[in-house]
Amino acid sequence: MTRHILNYLLLINQKISFDFDYDMLCKTVLEHEIYVRPWGYYKTMVLNDTFQSKVIYILPEQRLSLQSHEHREEYWIIISGNGRVQLGESTHPVNPGDMFFIPKGCKHSISNESTEEIMVFSEVQLGDYFGEDDIKRYSDIYGRK
Repeated sequence: MTRHILNYLLLINQKISFDFDYDMLCKTVLEHEIYVRPWGYYKTMVLNDTFQSKVIYILPEQRLSLQSHEHREEYWIIISGNGRVQLGESTHPVNPGDMFFIPKGCKHSISNESTEEIMVFSEVQLGDYFGEDDIKRYSDIYGRK
């Protein structure tokens, strides 16, 4: 099994099995990398000069750091899972179908409160820069700065 096939199986949440028909995998999905983080992983779907689109997977009982961005705003659509989102000083429950707008400079975080299910959401970033160094962290349970 190649790294690309393993990444694809993670992306589609397929349990690894010797009985799985690996020949039926969609080869176009294997072109993009999956980026592993302490809280889970994400896959960049589109990246160009004006926007970036990701699918983000948060493992059970994990959370993204409380952070803000100077160069981009974000739009989140919750696909599956339940948890909480922090926007500025307020917190809100998270359920499938919920949508959130995160303006530039707004402190934000999201947590998966499930003990078993992975939370999945789509993130679209609009701005003039999308590098990971445009993350200003205020708190992080994994010790990242």
